[in-house]
Amino acid sequence: MNHFTLTARLVAKDAIRFTPAGIPVMHCQLEHAGEANEVGVARKIQMSVEAIAIGPIQKGIEQMDLGIEAVFEGFLAPKTLRNQRLVFHITHIQLKD
Repeated sequence: MNHFTLTARLVAKDAIRFTPAGIPVMHCQLEHAGEANEVGVARKIQMSVEAIAIGPIQKGIEQMDLGIEAVFEGFLAPKTLRNQRLVFHITHIQLKD
């Protein structure tokens, strides 16, 4: 199963573009800072994640202000067939209170 959940801040978003089929797409950048437990030891984590929102979920990213923290859910996939760099495909957003 390829399921990825990340609590992060939206730090950048590109202009909306459309696929040849007319589906809206928005690329964005997420940043996460926190700790993870690795072999019983707390490890500080700071990272930036390239993400993409396609279809109806794109509207949620478009309406979010930069700096807002949320829980993003989705899956990881290669950027293209030739570029194997992973991109986070967002399928659900839950804003943090």
